[in-house]
Amino acid sequence: MIKAMHYDSQAHTFQSVTNLEEISDLLEDKKNQVWLDLDGPDKEHMHILAEEFKFHPLAVEDALTFHQRPKIEEYENFFFVVFYTARINEKKDELRLCELKMFVGSNYLVTVHHEELSELKDAEQRWRRNVETVEHGIGVLLYSLLDTVVDNYFPIVDELVDQAEEMEDAIFQGMAGQRNFTEDLLGLKKLFLRMRRVAGPERDVLNVLTNRDSPVFNETNLVYFRDVYDHLMRLSDTLDLYRDQISSAMDANLAVVSNDLNKVMRTLTATSIILMSDALVSGIYGMNFDNIPELHLPYGYFGALALMLGVSVGLYFFFKKLRWF
Repeated sequence: MIKAMHYDSQAHTFQSVTNLEEISDLLEDKKNQVWLDLDGPDKEHMHILAEEFKFHPLAVEDALTFHQRPKIEEYENFFFVVFYTARINEKKDELRLCELKMFVGSNYLVTVHHEELSELKDAEQRWRRNVETVEHGIGVLLYSLLDTVVDNYFPIVDELVDQAEEMEDAIFQGMAGQRNFTEDLLGLKKLFLRMRRVAGPERDVLNVLTNRDSPVFNETNLVYFRDVYDHLMRLSDTLDLYRDQISSAMDANLAVVSNDLNKVMRTLTATSIILMSDALVSGIYGMNFDNIPELHLPYGYFGALALMLGVSVGLYFFFKKLRWF
């Protein structure tokens, strides 16, 4: 599906473009701004657009390739940007990332994606509302889109942070060592790593947009991009902090499990010593010799049982004092 709209600088209005052949005429007037959105384009559509906008073949190839790292590439008259939107499912255990490719020229923005993205609708509404800033150029539209994408990261990260703190508290509430708990802890760490692998390179993208001289954007646009860069910096710091906290929680979980295992081993050791003492008594009185003292005692059996009971009780209280039980 292809959707096109443009901002008429003379009438100060937003209009839809039904005939894509008009785009070339609209782009000739540098005061016009054109946004072309492509949902699931094929190679034929992309090659037609490449001729219309004079895109570099390598950029077109990247736009049709999946699972790319977030990046920005500068060509002669446009930028090619790869960004990611993020979703988390209802069970809050799976993070879904969707690629968003963008061609950014001096007065146009072409977005390419293969899933329906709510961020595009939000960015369009922001673009239409902020008519007074549209005159600053296409950078305002790009800022609206990138800022919307980044702002949607924060509820996801906040949810992950809440899960991390809850699981950290649960370690000392008897949950440590349970198989499901350990798997959930490892799964949460993977979610933090996935978000970090996205936010880190995207921060580099904004760093390029804010610090490099380019004919595409003016100084006014750079101020907006610095705002998005600050958001990504704060997001990256949060992800780094809680990623380290999850690692510490995993170490604490392992320490608690090891401590519990040591307690079990002490209990088993104490029990073994008690049983060994009983076995010693029963072994001595079970030797098959005629001239053994106390062999013909009428109450020798009961005396041996009493001795074993006394030794067991004495050792129990001894190990109890040592906190082995």
